[in-house]
Amino acid sequence: MSLLKKAYSGMAEIMLELSKPTFPYIGALEQEDAGTWVIQKRPLTFNMNRLAQFSNIPPGVFAKQRFTNAADYFEELAKEHLYHLEFQQNDAVTDAADCHKKYVARCLFIKIAREVSQKHCNGPFRLFCDDFHPKNILVDPTEPVVTGVIDWEFTYVAPVEFSYAAPWWLLLERPEEWDLDIFLARYIPKFQIFLEVLRDTENKKIQNGSLTASQRLSEDMEASLDNGLFWICVAMRHSSMFDEIYWSFIDPRYHGSFTSIEDRLCLLSEEDRGNMDSFVQKKMRQANERKLTNNFSLDELLDL
Repeated sequence: MSLLKKAYSGMAEIMLELSKPTFPYIGALEQEDAGTWVIQKRPLTFNMNRLAQFSNIPPGVFAKQRFTNAADYFEELAKEHLYHLEFQQNDAVTDAADCHKKYVARCLFIKIAREVSQKHCNGPFRLFCDDFHPKNILVDPTEPVVTGVIDWEFTYVAPVEFSYAAPWWLLLERPEEWDLDIFLARYIPKFQIFLEVLRDTENKKIQNGSLTASQRLSEDMEASLDNGLFWICVAMRHSSMFDEIYWSFIDPRYHGSFTSIEDRLCLLSEEDRGNMDSFVQKKMRQANERKLTNNFSLDELLDL
């Protein structure tokens, strides 16, 4: 077995084990005194942490409750991109046209988000780690085999679509480092190798009784590039590349070829169209003032 396949095999094992437990709600896990695990509040995600840390977004705008269905949760994730655009005062937009386009993309994505989960909208839901990637893997160099994983703080119960989407980390680069013009040409060969390894791992685990056929991930992962789930999930979880991914892969799938922003305005709700001009004026004023508003109280800063 090649070194790459050995690495992928270890990663596949962990992904399959992580996705096996199921839960009735989406949110953060908490262990009670009796030892049982419950979900009482919303997840803490990698993207939420980055938005609060680098974009001056007040933590109070994020939902605090657990979610009973995937549609509500996906809508909340899509709204985080609008919060990002609204609260990042400096360098959020380049001009009024750029602001219009970013506003429209976020409003349309919120509408799309509610329709992502059809089959599994009401659960059950699965464990997922936002920060699971090769840099957080421990390896025995003498074998080499995967021996452990670190940085589990962004692990939570998520919609099953996150587990079914192809992993973004196969090229060892974060989405903000991708060149979308050449991404698929580089990604797909690695993905085919990973799929082969994942299927072999699933087969072995089914044979030894540690996995059921319904717990396979490979079939849905393979479909995720064709049906667009891969791009939806990356856009949901990574604000840094939202606009590039939305206009390159998501908008054409849902709304056809893009000719002008005016063609998309009719797709907005009446409320979104009514709020657009004042939103753009506010962002242009912020861009000219170049000020920074402190959106954090001392208690919030200490609690981050």
